Amino acid sequence: MSAPAPQSPAIKAPPVHTTSILPAASVVLVAVVMLVIFAFLNVFDASTTTATTLPVIVGGLPQAATTNVFDSFKDPGILPGDVAAALVVPATTTLVRGVTTGGGGVANYDRQVDLSVVAQRAPLLGFYRSHLEALGWRLISRGTSTGGGAQLLFLKAGSDGWYWEAGVVAQRTAGAVTAFSYRLIQESDIS
Repeated sequence: MSAPAPQSPAIKAPPVHTTSILPAASVVLVAVVMLVIFAFLNVFDASTTTATTLPVIVGGLPQAATTNVFDSFKDPGILPGDVAAALVVPATTTLVRGVTTGGGGVANYDRQVDLSVVAQRAPLLGFYRSHLEALGWRLISRGTSTGGGAQLLFLKAGSDGWYWEAGVVAQRTAGAVTAFSYRLIQESDIS
């Protein structure tokens, strides 16, 4: 037998595969089209929202633009912003006097002011009920105070970790003026 003849290895041509960039280009094209569509919609939807902490109450007493009647309440670093937002008064409110409340200490904040406003008692109480509830305060009590005035008590968990209580006591209206007090207390224990 004779030995087989040596065979030269066959050289095969590399397989022909063409790679297309069309799938990648289509993804980029879709992204660009979506960007153009949303930019176009944004141009025609030019609505703006204005962030505000002041609630707009229709039909009630107007709110005073400044609250300098609460200057004695503003100890630096004590009132968190969400609690300080409760320091609102109707327009035409004047400070009668600050009241020494006996509060104090490390964890207790207790301030009160006596005020007067050119308004009847019912609209005044409605002002506080609507404004404080719009600011996130919960009405926990309403009734008559020990001095005979109509009383509203509100509660809020402050962003500082403490519970805060805001109280408004309105006396009977004398003519067109109502005398009322506003008290803000930091509760050391809510239970």
